[in-house]
Amino acid sequence: MASPVRQQIISVQAPARLHLGFLDLNGGLGRHFGSIGLAIDSHFTHISLTENDNHFLAETQLSDSVQNKINKLIGQFYLTLGKDIPIDLRRVRLHVHSLIPEHAGLGSGTQLALVIGRILATYHQRDYTTPRIAQAMDRGKRSGIGINTFDRGGFVVDAGLGVNSPTPVKLFQHDFPSQWRLVMLMDKNHQGIHGQTEIQAFQQLPAFPLLHSQKICHLTLMQLLPALIEQNIELFGSAVSEIQTLIGQHFAPAQGGQYTSKAIAKLIQHCQSLGFSGMAQSSWGPTSCVFTENQSQADRLIAELRGMINSDSQLQNIELLSATGVNQGAAITIDD
Repeated sequence: MASPVRQQIISVQAPARLHLGFLDLNGGLGRHFGSIGLAIDSHFTHISLTENDNHFLAETQLSDSVQNKINKLIGQFYLTLGKDIPIDLRRVRLHVHSLIPEHAGLGSGTQLALVIGRILATYHQRDYTTPRIAQAMDRGKRSGIGINTFDRGGFVVDAGLGVNSPTPVKLFQHDFPSQWRLVMLMDKNHQGIHGQTEIQAFQQLPAFPLLHSQKICHLTLMQLLPALIEQNIELFGSAVSEIQTLIGQHFAPAQGGQYTSKAIAKLIQHCQSLGFSGMAQSSWGPTSCVFTENQSQADRLIAELRGMINSDSQLQNIELLSATGVNQGAAITIDD
């Protein structure tokens, strides 16, 4: 077995992701879920590793729950991929520089697991694929977007899980147009459904109509993806919104409506009145976004929405920011 890298700093930084919808919750053809999404630059999980005496140190102030989650992920690596690594070679110190917000619909859990898995694999000179790390770290039970953007970024469609799929199978990956911008709407007072509540929601919701799955697949293949490749934001946005409507109607009983946050729903409705068509909630939210054709249009929309927020006391907890797609995977650096 190769000895771990000594006297080096290993750093891994991975971008957040948006989950724009499922392809097939019906599962009639033997595959469940299937997802549409992309990597974005609004937030990053950035962690570095140095050799130490096998304890965890954070450079940022973290809650006990986050520290426990990180320690559990380190343990998960050494129970699976690193189970044959001797205890005396596991002396690692992790420095947390930034984290994607939890339960906001940005893929924080998957990116944290993959960053920790990749950084430990690099330290121990193990050449594991990202899907293998994801499986070992118990990710990819539904969406494969965060797994499939980790290596290359971009816009991704996966085929979900079949009977023998350890993680969702990637079908399509393409650069997101560099000039397009996303106006992000984040509600600091809400969190998306997660954990056991999420599992129960999937169990209790009615069967997803087959006709709706067929419609989503048709929209994805014959409108969304061609519009992405041809950089036609009007057709792209129209497809996103129609897919979101079908998905949102299904999940409305669990999340309290088309959108998890009523404040964001109000702002999205205003965007519709302004003529925007590409609007989406990521996963269970509350983070939502509006697709715009360039930075100038994004800036104008942010100014419009900020004026609305400033005049309405019920909207004060909404954060607005502009984001772009990320067309490269996680950045991995090793410094002596």
